[in-house]
Amino acid sequence: MNFEIIILMAEAVVVYLLVLGTHSLRHRFGLAHYYALIGGVTAVMSWVTDAGIAVHVWGVTFVVGSTVFYTSLLLGVFVVYVFDGLRATRIIISTVIGVSIMVPLIAVVLNIQMKLSGAPALGFVPSPSFRLNAASVFATTMDMVFLAVAWEYMNNRFQWIPMGIRAFLTLLGVMWLDVILFATGAFAGTGQWLSIIQGTALSRLIVSCFAAPLLWAYLSWQNRRWGTQITQRPVLAILKQFAQMKRELTQAQEEIERRKRAERALRESQERLRTLASTDALTGLANRRRFRAVANNEIHRARRYGTELSMILMDVDRFKQVNDTFGHDVGDQVLRELAAIGLANIRTFDLLARVGGEEFAMVLPESDLETARRAAERMRLAVEAQTITVEHHQVRMTISLGAASFKPDMKQVDDLYKAADQALYQAKKKGRNSVQVAGEH
Repeated sequence: MNFEIIILMAEAVVVYLLVLGTHSLRHRFGLAHYYALIGGVTAVMSWVTDAGIAVHVWGVTFVVGSTVFYTSLLLGVFVVYVFDGLRATRIIISTVIGVSIMVPLIAVVLNIQMKLSGAPALGFVPSPSFRLNAASVFATTMDMVFLAVAWEYMNNRFQWIPMGIRAFLTLLGVMWLDVILFATGAFAGTGQWLSIIQGTALSRLIVSCFAAPLLWAYLSWQNRRWGTQITQRPVLAILKQFAQMKRELTQAQEEIERRKRAERALRESQERLRTLASTDALTGLANRRRFRAVANNEIHRARRYGTELSMILMDVDRFKQVNDTFGHDVGDQVLRELAAIGLANIRTFDLLARVGGEEFAMVLPESDLETARRAAERMRLAVEAQTITVEHHQVRMTISLGAASFKPDMKQVDDLYKAADQALYQAKKKGRNSVQVAGEH
């Protein structure tokens, strides 16, 4: 019996390392081969689960499908979400769900075909249960969504907890959610429901303790190798802090304190310089220099991974009249208020920058042209509805916006900027207070 659990854990390690190792090759080969591997692992998981293969050790039942293959899928989705962004995450989740639906259907067709032909049943093709597979697909869908939500929540609210513990808690939370959803969908109303939940929850706890260190080691390795920085994924910054702390602890205490003070002063100085170099002094938004740097990086990412990317240019209508009527101090305050309205109406990973006197620009990753149109219209309505009060003056402003999306023939930032600028010109030409997208007249 002990030998069986050793074999099971060895199988799990091999599959976990296969999934993580294949993901580590994404910089060389892209993610296509990784999607194919995840699809294959999903198919094997579905087949093995339908076959009911399990190992019973010390009163605990380890289902091979979930212990080996389903856990490897969670690890696979986890690392894609952390390193490769939302579009890649949507693709891999769709792959898992699609294959989870197709494999049982193929098994049903094969068994029906054998039955109609009068041939013996296929013993190596288990007949799937509709209720079990429906519960499995639903639970898998919810698990993948919950994985992203739980990871972001843990990183936003509990950064003081070591990353390895956060990874463990995230995995365990997803696995326990899967236990509840799957057992309820598959066994609710039967006498086995509660006992299945209790037994499976214990096995998932053991598997999480086993898999979480591998995940932590992979994240640490990838961060050291590539130095990846990803928006809203603070795990990587925390890993760097851990690495720095480890180096400092090897020195004498006095040397540590001295270097901490020097490094703190240097970081603060560099941060001030970076802020001055990349921030608009009047509005606090990104300036033109940072806008171009971010837009250029997003264009390279869009071209490499095939992701969507859009840009919006925004110009304040008749702003000169505000300066002429109320003075430049009021005009400056109006620009600050417009910047605040803009920040309140964009996503956390979008960039809003001031690129001219009364001209603003937005970079929208993972956004097609229709999404950019809706974002621009939302911004226009927000500004139109706002009454800005400055020094007892009430000012109503409107804006014109032009939107464009990245196309494969665009080589640099200026190409996308020019397309958005032409759309903005059309919006101004049509009477202002409007949204125009590139390609429309």
